[in-house]
Amino acid sequence: MIVSWYRQKISDFGFWPATRTLVRIAWCRAWVVASNALLPKRIECPCCGWQGRRLFDYVEIGYTAKNVSCPRCDSHPRHRAFFLWLRDQYHIDQRTGTALIFAPERALKQIWETATQLEVFRTDIEPSRGVDVIGDLMQLPFVAEFAGLVWCHHVLEQVRDDRVALGELRRILRSATGELIISVAEDAGSPTREFGFSDKAVSGNRRAYGSDFPEKLRAAGFTVQRVNCDLSEAARRKYALTDEWFYLCRKEPG
Repeated sequence: MIVSWYRQKISDFGFWPATRTLVRIAWCRAWVVASNALLPKRIECPCCGWQGRRLFDYVEIGYTAKNVSCPRCDSHPRHRAFFLWLRDQYHIDQRTGTALIFAPERALKQIWETATQLEVFRTDIEPSRGVDVIGDLMQLPFVAEFAGLVWCHHVLEQVRDDRVALGELRRILRSATGELIISVAEDAGSPTREFGFSDKAVSGNRRAYGSDFPEKLRAAGFTVQRVNCDLSEAARRKYALTDEWFYLCRKEPG
């Protein structure tokens, strides 16, 4: 995996920026591995059960997030928070019907497998994630009112036209009972900024969402409820979590 990542970074940014980033990753990971081997455990990953002293840093060309990635399953704070929310508050194991998961996260694979009464379709634009259906979020291969649950997190940032994508999400969501659970990386202090291109330095994102994101959801025809995973301080420390806000949306009638 690291070899393909390195080759892609050389293609995107050139040899020296890619190599410097690779060296940083190797150095940081060696230090974390040593810390986990020598020091008492204080963090646990609910997604896979890993325990240790410190998490890996998430290092990209354009930014670094420290102490976030599980060394075993690569979960980030949002994955761990969502795992706990799906298990303990949403009770995913009791849900029935049809669910669509866009860009399925490897770290959440286990929790979705507990939803034995749900018919789950994992969907992505590329087959590399081991998906069930290959589909573009702007032109989905599903009939109207297909899904009772749609799971879509940190995907819209990379879609060329997010208004078209939101229209598709509304089209495939069942009326009255269907739920779209969605989140994006938001900068609450500014409006959405469109880049006009796929910025490889920030994971290929085409925009940075701002505090106007809920209004974009309403304009697309959804009722919007802002939700916090609402985890205790003890859970935040134990699982290395941050506040994780997301949106539970339903179709507006008509």
